[in-house]
Amino acid sequence: MDRREFVKQVGLGLAAGWVGGRLSWPLPAWAAEPKVRLALLADAHLKDGNDRRPEALTLARAVAEIRGLSPPPDLVLFAGDLAHRGRPDALDLGKEILADLPAPFWAVRGEGDHGPGGKSAWVRRWGEPWFSRAFRGFQVLGLDTLLNPAAGGPVFEIGAAQRQWLARELARLSPATPLIIFSHAPLARLFHPWQQWTGDAPEIAPILARFNQVLCVHGHAHGAGIRGQGSGARNDGNDANNFCSWSLTGNRKPKTENHLSLPATAWPRPLAVQGTPAAMRPGLGPRGCGWALATLTPTSRHFRPYLWQA
Repeated sequence: MDRREFVKQVGLGLAAGWVGGRLSWPLPAWAAEPKVRLALLADAHLKDGNDRRPEALTLARAVAEIRGLSPPPDLVLFAGDLAHRGRPDALDLGKEILADLPAPFWAVRGEGDHGPGGKSAWVRRWGEPWFSRAFRGFQVLGLDTLLNPAAGGPVFEIGAAQRQWLARELARLSPATPLIIFSHAPLARLFHPWQQWTGDAPEIAPILARFNQVLCVHGHAHGAGIRGQGSGARNDGNDANNFCSWSLTGNRKPKTENHLSLPATAWPRPLAVQGTPAAMRPGLGPRGCGWALATLTPTSRHFRPYLWQA
């Protein structure tokens, strides 16, 4: 049995043997005719090419569960951090495991996918780190959020060149085109101390303002949840400046906008490499790792995380 077959069989065994928690949140209706089923993955954090590490086995489990869907998804999106420290052998192992997915697969980079060769290792395996593609009546835009040093600590940024590219891509689309924007870091600002924050995300607000429907999907937070249009600012009661969440587009927002935070297949808590927090903090959704399925129809949007409580 070769390595790929071994990982596949272990993943199938885990998928069959473990009990997965399933939670669902209905989302507001999309006034659009197309329908699409998206399987959503994020944050595998493969440390190296060892296919017997827990991170590799849980990624294989997620792939096995997605293969078991009936009907299968139309598209699979991966929201970054396939690798943990950008090692080429980790990226190769991830590509090997993900090759068993039953649908087209598109991915964006996370900070863990950046290796010593810059973006070249990623491009050789997955193509350019940002893109715009039409899919079944939707426009899917993958953004490359880069972690850069800043005065208040490292912060993710989209960057001027990518914002200019995004403006050009969207200028040719009708405002009625439903947008799916996925990135590693959240475009809804969540919690700055844990780098769940894209500093220049509000600068794309004017670009998105004319669109009727925008769905933003992100990884990095290692927890499943939804932040909807008009949610306003809130905090954990300890420090009003520590945590806040607000609409990406401020007062000039699309008619329908939501931000989906994806569970990790690796660790159940944000930045677990720094240790488990002594207390629950903002940005943490239901406990557990897993993946998610989003079904977008003419009358509804439905988001279901498949969470592993074991």
